[in-house]
Amino acid sequence: MRLVAGIAAGALIAAPVAIAVAPASARVPAPSWKERPDPDQVPEELPARCKSTYRSAVQWKSDVSRVDRDRIVIFDGRTVRIQGSGWRVDDRKYGAWSLWFHSLVWLVLVAMDDPDLAVEVFMERDRALPDPGSSASKWEKRETGWTQGQFRNRLETVTCLYEYTRDERLRPIANRLAAANMDPRRYPGLPYKQVHNHGAMSNIALIQAGTIFGVQEWIDVALKRLRTDIADVFEPCGMMHEQASVYQLHNIKLWEKAASLLGKELEAPRHALASLVRPDGVLEAIGDGNPISGLEPSGEPLWCEETGWGAVTTRAGQHLTLRFGPREMDHGHLDHGGITWFAAGVPVLSDRGLFDKRRDERYDFGHGMSAHSVFEPVGYPGYDPDTTAVNRGDRLFKVSDSRDGITRNRTILLDGNTLRVTDTGSGASSWIQHWQLAPGWTPTATGAVHESGATLTLRCEKLKAVRVEHYSDWRVAEQAWDLQCRVKSDGGAARVATILTVTPGPQA
Repeated sequence: MRLVAGIAAGALIAAPVAIAVAPASARVPAPSWKERPDPDQVPEELPARCKSTYRSAVQWKSDVSRVDRDRIVIFDGRTVRIQGSGWRVDDRKYGAWSLWFHSLVWLVLVAMDDPDLAVEVFMERDRALPDPGSSASKWEKRETGWTQGQFRNRLETVTCLYEYTRDERLRPIANRLAAANMDPRRYPGLPYKQVHNHGAMSNIALIQAGTIFGVQEWIDVALKRLRTDIADVFEPCGMMHEQASVYQLHNIKLWEKAASLLGKELEAPRHALASLVRPDGVLEAIGDGNPISGLEPSGEPLWCEETGWGAVTTRAGQHLTLRFGPREMDHGHLDHGGITWFAAGVPVLSDRGLFDKRRDERYDFGHGMSAHSVFEPVGYPGYDPDTTAVNRGDRLFKVSDSRDGITRNRTILLDGNTLRVTDTGSGASSWIQHWQLAPGWTPTATGAVHESGATLTLRCEKLKAVRVEHYSDWRVAEQAWDLQCRVKSDGGAARVATILTVTPGPQA
């Protein structure tokens, strides 16, 4: 049998492992998520392929203690009866909930206590919610679990369970899920859609499933797609098109697996990522996501006109990033002209990241202009232009955009530990310059003081400090501050020039 495991050199696919499981008669009520509180404490009995499935089940607080007795699962606090029409469920304000519930990641917890029950439940779900087809409406797909993300992740779940149980009743389910993943009209990649990380994940899921179930066709389809798509994932400077720094790292991890199979290198994407990393090893969450620490900075500059990313050469520990480029898409925010800044050994300006993906006030805040260091036209919360930028010698930047009667121009000059920013705008009666302080800063009458002892002096008219939230991790909100410089245009052009100077603390 010709399988890709021999090609992957272990980077993508682990060899099948024989696992001893308890007999079906030894049914023990499965524990709730509270008895498995740490998603990183993965039980050793699980195959390596099941680790991410297990982590997702715990992260989403899966309580499966009533699955056997009542056919009820509690997923992220929501109770679902998993019988008949009860399977047909969706949360229209929280697509991530629907994605992960219908991925059936919680079945790995059931399987750990009763593998036969886990397979039975998977079969019940398969009978209750057959594939409605690619022409079904968005909402029909979501509530039946047949969006591309749902059936892709469910293929990963069935692969995990098959490797764990070796129960052949799972094979027909895997065949149907693989067929959906191979449907070109549903594939998030070429030729019908723009290349996206979801496409790479779909191909990896097919390769893993093809290896475990022994189906070469699935592997061949995935490899062919990967060869076609890889040329369009990153622009020549190395950045991907999904408008979020954390997704640059995500895409590199995904495409490293693909590149190892295709004999390609990802040197430019790795360089771009390293340029975005602060001197302290932290990747700011610009766009969707949360900050990531422990990465290696390069200190090298970055300039990507097509996707709209800039970073300066790190000198004396100072680091700055700039966002511009195409209108908001994928995982982007309304952050054009936005800055992050690290100086005097501490983060000064940060982006807020995202609390989670529930469509609520926190989501709106995280995506909106008021969560970024931008020049906001008050009363136009959806202002979303294409933005151009010019880099003058790695220390001077000019940013411009115009749309729907609003025009903005920003000039940024980085001079040692001083940042000089001049904004002009027209089309709105009032404007706000937002300066999103990193956690650890406390406002003063003239700026802010950092817990390290560093001080920030901010000179502009009408300075105001506004308490906001900073999302340092999934569903973790810290207190932070937005220093605002406000100006009125009185029907004409508005202009505000601000000087931000950081003085190191006594321990610097």
